[in-house]
Amino acid sequence: MQVRRFGLLGALALLLVSPCIVKAEEPAPAAAAVEKEQQAGHSHHGEVFNEGPRQKAYLMGTTGNVSLKVTTKSPEAQEFFNQGVGQLHGFWYLEAERSFRQVAALDPDCAMAYWGMAMANVENEKRGRGFIEEAVKRKASASPREQLWIDGLAAFYKAGEDKKNRDEERRRREYLRALEKIVHEYPDEVEAKAFLGVRIWQYDRYLPIGSHEAVDALLREVHAVNPMHPAHHYRIHLWDHEKPERALKSASLCGQSAPGIAHMWHMPGHTYTRVKRYADAAWQQEASARVDHAHMMRDRVMPDQIHNYAHNNDWLVENLAYIGRVRDSIDLAKNLVELPRHPRYNTLNSRGSGKMGRERLFQFLPPYELWDELIALCHAPYLEPTDNEDDQVKRLRALGA
Repeated sequence: MQVRRFGLLGALALLLVSPCIVKAEEPAPAAAAVEKEQQAGHSHHGEVFNEGPRQKAYLMGTTGNVSLKVTTKSPEAQEFFNQGVGQLHGFWYLEAERSFRQVAALDPDCAMAYWGMAMANVENEKRGRGFIEEAVKRKASASPREQLWIDGLAAFYKAGEDKKNRDEERRRREYLRALEKIVHEYPDEVEAKAFLGVRIWQYDRYLPIGSHEAVDALLREVHAVNPMHPAHHYRIHLWDHEKPERALKSASLCGQSAPGIAHMWHMPGHTYTRVKRYADAAWQQEASARVDHAHMMRDRVMPDQIHNYAHNNDWLVENLAYIGRVRDSIDLAKNLVELPRHPRYNTLNSRGSGKMGRERLFQFLPPYELWDELIALCHAPYLEPTDNEDDQVKRLRALGA
């Protein structure tokens, strides 16, 4: 009755001055501790899940005809797993992790779901190590074949824990041997051959490729079983700087092998550029850009969250200039600079869209003597001064010319 007589303001005042009422509203010590540990935005699954995609995955149906059987009671989980593997083959790591997270949501005990998350973080070893540890915890319920996949990747990450003393050549050699073991014990495991092929190429910096033909033969075994396997991507990379014409067949099939992944349309552009088929290269890069744009609008992701967005469009800028579409090339380079900046994905000191757009403007404005536009852009955000000395030298040299 007293609260009713005071009215709303009186009740609020009573709450502010009454210690007993305030104390009664405080959480219990145990609840407060849980609240402190579980901060906003953090995952209750553990630190390794704090980053990465949060929205649930959906079946796209355009990420490659691949199949890697895993132990799960959920047919839907198997579909998402296959999708994740296809996305790995397209270097679409954000979406691959999303697919593998969906597998874990459907079947938390599926050890290979966490293997997939680790594979999607090959460029972030801290997170990759955290995910493979989750896979190891669950591997007792996995098949012997799956355990080979998990053990090989776990050993790779384990050997990299000591950053100062780790032997990069040895850990990579051992991981290649782990993949070879799967190939030897399970000859029909096509995905093992595909991943072995791409890892041999990726590890060339540490373990130079002794025979490109031998790696190509391995990938041809994949395509003998599945002619439209997205490993066409890997054949293009393999021959890119060696003998690009050897990859022309894969270039003609790569985009169609996983049409929903923009990078798979981009890759043939490598081959066509090397053999000076610039119009074909530009067509491929534009196809790549259209797939990226559809993905951004449909799934509401920022451009540079897409692993190869900047790289894909950087090549399109170059190819458009090569075929005389200079104005389109300049406009696209400006668009790369205009994209939202993100402290992790897109800064002028990283290989994001902003930096690549500036580099292409400096590359193509002077040769085509677009001096007035160059001067205007140097006094606008597109080519504004930066604190990067090399970039400033390039800027002042262009202005001086």
